[in-house]
Amino acid sequence: MSDVSKAAWARASALAVTVAVVGFGFERNAHGQDLEFNRDIRPVLSEYCFACHGPDANHREADLRLDDREAAIDFGAIVPGEPGASLLVERILSDDPDSIMPPPHTSKSLSVEQRELLVEWIRGGAEYQRHWSFEPVPETVDIPAAGEGWARNPIDRFVAATHERRGMRPAEEADRATWLRRVTFDLTGLPPTLDELDAFLADDSSEAYERVVDRLLSSPAYGERMANMWLDVARYADTYGYQSDVPMEVWPWRDWVIQA
Repeated sequence: MSDVSKAAWARASALAVTVAVVGFGFERNAHGQDLEFNRDIRPVLSEYCFACHGPDANHREADLRLDDREAAIDFGAIVPGEPGASLLVERILSDDPDSIMPPPHTSKSLSVEQRELLVEWIRGGAEYQRHWSFEPVPETVDIPAAGEGWARNPIDRFVAATHERRGMRPAEEADRATWLRRVTFDLTGLPPTLDELDAFLADDSSEAYERVVDRLLSSPAYGERMANMWLDVARYADTYGYQSDVPMEVWPWRDWVIQA
């Protein structure tokens, strides 16, 4: 057997052993949830693979697409149910700097957990999902049984279930003045006024909390706070910031975003 054949056989044997060990019984993610492409796999592929093997044909390397299941299978990068035969697994588990993916020059490296996720995902059939924004909203969602004695509504039960998974306990209930301050800051970025505080403390009805939230959600300050994030992403500014810093007439768009 030639040295090249021996090396190839050794790499194949090492890959088979590694795949057999990595991901063994790893059918769930770190939080004990069943693997899901959009939640567990897509973020890994997007961060480490799509720049060179994604939808952009101008930057695609080796004519390989990992964002498309059929293309990845046709290329041999993914063999559903057989991680040991999948080129993707061979590359992410390689210790050869000329073969490992992502390549060293990107200064990116998959963690052990991320490698395990990809191996187990392929072992389970390598099913893809459409982007979450295109997935239909389920008509019903199973409500966890967690939070007995603490939960006041279905949302609380989802929070309680996460507490239990992470070994956390809910904080003590805040007094009314503290609650009003927190919710007002959360929704408007501003503190409550003294009049608002007095009115809330004097309202002992069962709808007092709901009335506060409804008032805040319908206030201009809520629109301004929510719009601020979108305006930051779009790099909104009232002036150019250079070239004599002259004003820009874009405030109508700002107001439209706030009112939306």
